[in-house]
Amino acid sequence: MSETKPVMSFEIHADPEEITEMECPYGSVSIIPFHAKVDSELFCGETLPGAADVQQENAAGLRRMSARYAFRGTDCKGNVCTLFVENEGWFRGEEKHSNVIHTFPLMLCDSPVIGDYLARRRFRGEVVNENGKTEIRIYDTFESGIKN
Repeated sequence: MSETKPVMSFEIHADPEEITEMECPYGSVSIIPFHAKVDSELFCGETLPGAADVQQENAAGLRRMSARYAFRGTDCKGNVCTLFVENEGWFRGEEKHSNVIHTFPLMLCDSPVIGDYLARRRFRGEVVNENGKTEIRIYDTFESGIKN
């Protein structure tokens, strides 16, 4: 891929005590509430209550990750705004502890400056687990981003 620097990175914090898990012969489910921060050139903010990653694994071992969350913060021009993110990915169950999981983020933002750019389907994501920390990196799959 040609991109080298993410347009945004979300620093994720989840409390293991708050995770709900269920297993049965037909699969398993994990519901992982979390808190996140983002500090990028485009947007800075923190998650609003209700952020969760739901992972459902079927009997064949295919796991679907579906995270939905909203940030409250400011855009690159200082406008107060809300950023909604829906981030989905699929992987084998045994890969859930891999260093990188590839995702497909969709975003909506009420910022008059970055809203149109973020609503485009031009992004890919990586959930990166390194040194006990989780980070979601959002990459623009095209060269140009927003012009300040």
